[in-house]
Amino acid sequence: SRIFCAYIDEGMAMLAEGVAPALIENAARQAGFATGPLAVTDEVSLDLQLRVVQQAQADGLDARFLRLHAQEVIARMNTLGRLGRKSAGGFHDFPQDGPKRLWPGLATLYPVQAEQPAVEEVQQRLLLVQALESARCVEEGVIVNHPDADLGAVLGLGYPSWTGGTLSYIDPLGLPEFLPRCAALVLD
Repeated sequence: SRIFCAYIDEGMAMLAEGVAPALIENAARQAGFATGPLAVTDEVSLDLQLRVVQQAQADGLDARFLRLHAQEVIARMNTLGRLGRKSAGGFHDFPQDGPKRLWPGLATLYPVQAEQPAVEEVQQRLLLVQALESARCVEEGVIVNHPDADLGAVLGLGYPSWTGGTLSYIDPLGLPEFLPRCAALVLD
């Protein structure tokens, strides 16, 4: 759940920052993710995301589990009744007579900034955030078997198979390169 939420929360954080929704979704797919972060959030529903945040708050969990950079987006979409596929509208519209498409109203809620990040930067953010959360899970003893974690990331979370999984993505980089890449993406 932590690794999955890191992915969808990063997509929502980029949306709130003014990154074009199409750029977020297309960069994810081009990187090899099974589904873009906004699309997969629509599938699991935004009201579920709100309940997860509320339960974490009620349980008094540490701030890092409160999904702070996604809370505003989750709350706003819930207020609008845009809960995802189940309500025929979330980040995408789900018309009965055609394929889903990004909801045009996102541009009003989250205006797109004039200067957009490169596709590669968006891809790196999505790849690194899940790898970093996986590494935290190893450090905390939540993950003890690296191959199982990698398999779960690819088959269960839709992490790009070319990476070998979230932990295998770190291996060829090594910590001396991985950690600065993560630090370079931290917003001020």
